[in-house]
Amino acid sequence: MSLSTPARLFETATGPEVSVGGRHYLHFGGTGYLDIQRRSELVAAADQALRQYGLHPATSRLGFGDSPPLLAAEAEAAQFFGTEAAWLLPSGWLGPAVLLEAQHRPTDRLYLDHDAHFALRDAARLTGRPCHYFAHREAESLRELIRSTLAPGERPVVLTDGVFAVHGRIAPLRAYAGVLAGYAEALLVVDDAHGFGVLGSQGHGTAEHLALGAQPGLLVAGTASKALGGYGGLLTGPAGEIARLQAGSSVFAGSTPPPAPVAAATAAALRIARLEPGLRTRLADNIAALRRGLRGLGLAVEDLPTPMIPLVLPDGAAMQRLHEALRGDGVLVPYLPRYTGLGPHGALRLAVLATHGPEQIGRLLASLQRHL
Repeated sequence: MSLSTPARLFETATGPEVSVGGRHYLHFGGTGYLDIQRRSELVAAADQALRQYGLHPATSRLGFGDSPPLLAAEAEAAQFFGTEAAWLLPSGWLGPAVLLEAQHRPTDRLYLDHDAHFALRDAARLTGRPCHYFAHREAESLRELIRSTLAPGERPVVLTDGVFAVHGRIAPLRAYAGVLAGYAEALLVVDDAHGFGVLGSQGHGTAEHLALGAQPGLLVAGTASKALGGYGGLLTGPAGEIARLQAGSSVFAGSTPPPAPVAAATAAALRIARLEPGLRTRLADNIAALRRGLRGLGLAVEDLPTPMIPLVLPDGAAMQRLHEALRGDGVLVPYLPRYTGLGPHGALRLAVLATHGPEQIGRLLASLQRHL
């Protein structure tokens, strides 16, 4: 049975204001942080590609599955991230699995942050190697876990989100790299889906935000599907490294690539993200304003540069009631009863966008003040 009902179905493009179930709402949810995904440039690019190339090539990239829009999207991604090459995957979920497929050894032992995303957990399981979980964002927990479990001849591989999807905390990647420095050829695999387009002076993500620089064994996967306004997973880097990943990947060999209209829209979205850095500035301003306003209501909100903010009440029933009360005021804030990193009752997941205005943020805060 589907969890979707008419009352949950979006009837417009997602953004600061939406229509759901026949009603108009002010929307503070989702992951399209720069609010690029509904821009007219994307619609025009997708329409032209659909008319010229059809939906998709109906074959893998080994079987003449490349299309001009797909190559354009990868070129735009490389230009945005300042790398030689990029690979647009059919889904961001696949990024960690592709990286591990290429780098996996039969002597690997995997260590995952306790709150690691589902995609990282799936990627780890696919290796068939032992997996251990260390305390969330605790480098010393990781250090002790490796010391107590790593057998002679094994290689530690650490998997973590860059930005954790619900509570917005940032992984201490520099500390993890320090833990791994004593192990030859150790790997640090980062799913930076929520960091791409948000963090760093150029929007390159968590590693740029932390000024991590080039680190041996650092492997980063991300996505165009969230802040960057397109769709699909993103791997970027030197041309030779991307070619090596593709040559050894079952995804490249066996899956249908992103459809041509999707790739064309993604190319347009990446171009907008690169040419309009003011979007990131406005997002940062809104993040600060909303977090400041929530603290003004007496809520324990962390001072973070990330756009997702969980509101946690004593139990699920209380959070469901708050969700419905806000919805009654015409304010839509999703209630997630379960997700990695959340307690047994879930959380209301607030998310602010670059295009929310001060009046809209004020309406949200006023509604929360009435109902908390």
